[in-house]
Amino acid sequence: MDVIGEWWTPLVLRDLFAGITRFEDLRRDLGVASNVLADRLATLTKHGIVERRRYRDNPPRFEYVLTAKGRDLFPAIAALMRWGDRWASADGAAPALLVHRDCGKATGAVVVCERCGGELTAANTEAVAGPAGRVGPGTMVIGPMLAERAVAHGRRPSRLRTKRSRRT
Repeated sequence: MDVIGEWWTPLVLRDLFAGITRFEDLRRDLGVASNVLADRLATLTKHGIVERRRYRDNPPRFEYVLTAKGRDLFPAIAALMRWGDRWASADGAAPALLVHRDCGKATGAVVVCERCGGELTAANTEAVAGPAGRVGPGTMVIGPMLAERAVAHGRRPSRLRTKRSRRT
């Protein structure tokens, strides 16, 4: 969230996915202050989500292009668009549509299981501790809870202690 959780960042990403790549066009479209946009783009560049490319030498002008790492954020942005269309659109109409180029139909993001292709929802999924899970600031309560769930699913969390493995 340090990288994409800042207020303007999802909107900057939305515009980059739509093909707006030049600083002044991004600033004008978003109505954001230049210093705020520069900061967001610097953060995205620092983390390898966008790449700064010169498109004019005199005066020097740059555009911002999504990297492979940045393009991998598309499902998250598409899911946020779908949520906004459902819950934040005043009249229930989408301000923008995503058209699937392969079939030519307007569509919305759906999160599916990479194993079976079934739709993932809050009701049919459960978070469990992963191999890099740790208990620490920000995970003091959830960390042990996820470790317990991992054990219940027959997984052994390597770095998290479960109630059963704690010393008494």
